[in-house]
Amino acid sequence: MKNFRLLSLSFLLFWFWLKIRAVVRFFWFSKETRVMDTFTDVYDAKVRPLMDKIDQVRTILSSNEDGISFPSVVVVGDQSSGKSTLLEALSFVELPKGSGIVTRCPLVLRLRKALKRQVYRIHSGNKKDVLDESKLNILSYIEEETKKLAGNQKNVVHDLIELLVEDPNVRDLTVVDLPGIARNPVGDQPKDIHKQTTALINKFINQSGTVILCIFSANVDIATAESFALANKVDPSGVRTIGVITKADLASNEDALVQQLLMERSDTYKLNLGFIAVRNRSAEEKISLQEARRREKEFFRQHPASASVGWHCLGVDALINRLADLYADRIKETFPKMRKDVHAKLKDVRHQLEKFPPALETSHARLAKYYELSEFYVENILQVRFSSSHDGSRVSMANTLHTKLKHFEVLVNKLTKQISTLEFKQKVQQAMAACFGEQLPNFLPHPVLKRLIGEKLDQLWRITDALINECFRLVAGLLVENDVSACDGDILLKKLLPAFRDIVISYLQEKNRLIHSQLQELIRIEKHDPYTTNHYYMNSINKYIAEFADRKAGKTVTKLDEEDLQLYNVISNDDQAVQDMVTSIYCYWKVLIKRFIDYTALFLRAGCDFDVCQDIRERLRRMPGEQFDFVDSYLTEDVYTQTQRKQLQQTKARLEKVDAILGGHSTANLESYALKEATTASSLDALEKELFGTTDASRKTK
Repeated sequence: MKNFRLLSLSFLLFWFWLKIRAVVRFFWFSKETRVMDTFTDVYDAKVRPLMDKIDQVRTILSSNEDGISFPSVVVVGDQSSGKSTLLEALSFVELPKGSGIVTRCPLVLRLRKALKRQVYRIHSGNKKDVLDESKLNILSYIEEETKKLAGNQKNVVHDLIELLVEDPNVRDLTVVDLPGIARNPVGDQPKDIHKQTTALINKFINQSGTVILCIFSANVDIATAESFALANKVDPSGVRTIGVITKADLASNEDALVQQLLMERSDTYKLNLGFIAVRNRSAEEKISLQEARRREKEFFRQHPASASVGWHCLGVDALINRLADLYADRIKETFPKMRKDVHAKLKDVRHQLEKFPPALETSHARLAKYYELSEFYVENILQVRFSSSHDGSRVSMANTLHTKLKHFEVLVNKLTKQISTLEFKQKVQQAMAACFGEQLPNFLPHPVLKRLIGEKLDQLWRITDALINECFRLVAGLLVENDVSACDGDILLKKLLPAFRDIVISYLQEKNRLIHSQLQELIRIEKHDPYTTNHYYMNSINKYIAEFADRKAGKTVTKLDEEDLQLYNVISNDDQAVQDMVTSIYCYWKVLIKRFIDYTALFLRAGCDFDVCQDIRERLRRMPGEQFDFVDSYLTEDVYTQTQRKQLQQTKARLEKVDAILGGHSTANLESYALKEATTASSLDALEKELFGTTDASRKTK
């Protein structure tokens, strides 16, 4: 009996100890949870102002192509992959779901922790309309709003539907739901539905600040999920992609699910941000979102993954916490860059608007502007191209023409050397033989001299013709190519540019024909009886006579240069008549090409260089008088210019609004800010790091 009492007392004491331990554990973990919740609330509170600013910016810029990217969490998945039910679990908002394409436009959900639940529709300019869930079915509302934006067809549009969800049970987070990837059109879907859905997805996930939430069902092979293929193209290293495995209860192999979450095996898909498995209610189940959350926790509590993987990879709560922390970190990282991008874009838009001239309302104003622009065109686009650059990257037109003329001279000298060949001597002999008996033997046959000189002149003209055309092609290319970029964005100058270009080409064509005509006339005159008063001709003849006499006298030292000596060697053993004829042709030809090459150079230098800018300037000045409506037809402001100015003004207004939201600089201080930023960017330390990869840490500024 005594032992029984002792045993009962011991049992009672043990029972009290268990109770006390349970109470202590309860209060301890409750305190720990409260501390953790407090830390989360403080962290979210610090990031929320930035998050709210970015959401306001998203509302203003997302429907426009302003080139500003902002951080987002974008949900991407194939059709019926469980995207909508997952978002329901995140937001506690019922969303359209079912087979086929249900989401047909981007749906932005701003989730904000608050003391009581309230849902708002966000409109342009961040205007909010309260959506009373007691009177309004949010699911039906979203479906109706989708029809307003996308119509009754099954196509996809880029316009946004944006909701703000305030709730005590959510973390601060903004999620963008996109249409599911449709591989093949079904029913009345557009034939290019796959292109439409993937284009919209790529528009969002291409932005470097986007966190990609890739959704796929546990009963689907990840290798067949196109969402991962799209994400891999823009994020090959997987540093901003999270994989979410939905419908975990349908996994055919629980071990395979665990292995994918662990990512330890070589045959599993790997992401830096890992995978999370969830189990949400299906489209057919009629249970509440809260009940679905409780059921999910119970499901994973009994699942093998809870022991081997850990709760940080299981359930919607784990996904919410990971997304919220990641999104908050991304916002803090990208916010300064985003503000800088807005400054740069705003500065660029203002610069473009500055280039728009005031409206030229009168003919007098348009004519004055025309003369101003034509003078600018000649001085700053044409004239500079004829001179060499200071750094040597561009040579002058005079230098270019000199190179071409030297090449021309080389070709002409090759024509001259043909006279010193056996073939040409034989040609002379045959021509002279045909004239024997027509005059005294000691007279040179004049027709032979004239005909052979004429043949050489025909060859000379072919080379000259090619030279002229090539020089003018060079000038035309120099003046016309890349002239748009030289306008420096001046819209009126760009409008006049085609007309200016036509005038330049027309002038060069006329000048080309003129120089052809001038040099052809010289060739025609040269084909008359050979004649010169230049003493060089007789000096050359006498030099050859002296050479023949010296050789007969036994002298071996020659006074001829190498080229002239070649001719002597060819004709030295022929009879006197052939020697005289070949020598006469050779000596006269050298006189002829000297004067022709000089004239060719003078004509081309004038026509392709010295006269060009001045002549074009005069032509441009004459155009308003020659064509009465010429100036008005180009400088009267057209619809395109009006539209472009209006678009830039709208972009400027949007960016200024965004700049104010992001806490940017005022208009008055923007230029000084840009100057300060440029000065900082070009500091010695920054340049040293850019050029040499590092800075000298040991150097101290005194």
